[in-house]
Amino acid sequence: MQIKEVKVELVDDKSKLVLKRIITDEGEFFNRKLSIPNTIYSCERKRKNYGKSGFGFKFQTHHLRWDSREEEWEFKGLKKARQHAEENNRIFLPYKQRNNKQWENLKWEEAEEDFSEFLIKTKIVPYPIPQTANLEDWKNRKKEALKKLKDGQILMPIFSSKHNVKDFAKLIKYELKSSLILGICCYQLKGVIETSNFSYLKSINSNFKVGDKCSLIACFDYPRILTAHSYVAGSFGYCCFAGDIFSEKAHFPVGMSKEAIEKMLNKKPEEFLFYDPKQKRFNKSVPQKEWYGQDLTINTMKNVSVDEGLEGYQVIKCVSHILQQKDLDLINDILISKKPLIQTIKNYAGWNVFWDTIVNPNMNLTQQSLDY
Repeated sequence: MQIKEVKVELVDDKSKLVLKRIITDEGEFFNRKLSIPNTIYSCERKRKNYGKSGFGFKFQTHHLRWDSREEEWEFKGLKKARQHAEENNRIFLPYKQRNNKQWENLKWEEAEEDFSEFLIKTKIVPYPIPQTANLEDWKNRKKEALKKLKDGQILMPIFSSKHNVKDFAKLIKYELKSSLILGICCYQLKGVIETSNFSYLKSINSNFKVGDKCSLIACFDYPRILTAHSYVAGSFGYCCFAGDIFSEKAHFPVGMSKEAIEKMLNKKPEEFLFYDPKQKRFNKSVPQKEWYGQDLTINTMKNVSVDEGLEGYQVIKCVSHILQQKDLDLINDILISKKPLIQTIKNYAGWNVFWDTIVNPNMNLTQQSLDY
């Protein structure tokens, strides 16, 4: 599947959330889509051995690991992941998962090497932008990069959400108007720089008019659970700040200690964090029993057949992933129906706390008209 065009369908006046129509060679659908990230891809491969088909998601992402011993990026598995995406008729987005220090040290030479590597590997070609880059410098480099793309390839500039604020706003405004898709490296929506940049992003994004062409915003590398923000899903958190596609942070077993792996594998079901669609946040068995008189986590595991081929914790991750997408679809449905979205958000404990403590304090900034 290939993206052909993205147009603004609707801008909600109160929440400033934007509905975008994604037009592909296989049909049309709206934004606010979770990808199939590394962890769920692994689950799909296991299910495939049991004759199961892939989940019905439109995007698949593959985060690459930095091998600190060899001092190089690990490309093993990229080809198979891309083939899996093609088999399931998905749009495939590759991403090098840099840590904070690697983003700070990123220079144009390395960024261009990244672009050249992916140029011969994938249809959507990522190009990471150094945190100190300005608009004029990027315009010149983008012009040269576009000349190298083959038919059907799409350039995807990727920015760090810790980019210097003034240049970030200018770069984002330019890219939202000129690209089909751009990426953002996310953290936890805690720091001043990241929060300011996402507030500017939301403001610029919500200033588009119905019918305008507009880039998709892919949020990479965010925590699956925003533990500092009432345990809401990271996908919902970044959705509130203009995200369109969501790919959570990958955790690579190769880089984990034996103790950490053993602890993960030996977790008891009551220790799993499960996405609670009634409160719109993650929680565990004990509070579920107190609130509902039943254990949602255990009940979910009991209701999934063993012929899915999954371990208990994988069942919880897959079901939680599907439930998160259903809630993103719910937001779209409310926008389409023209019902008051913020009122719905305030009906759920997790969403309500996040909106009041994180989104509302930044609304005065997002409502500014940026003259960049």
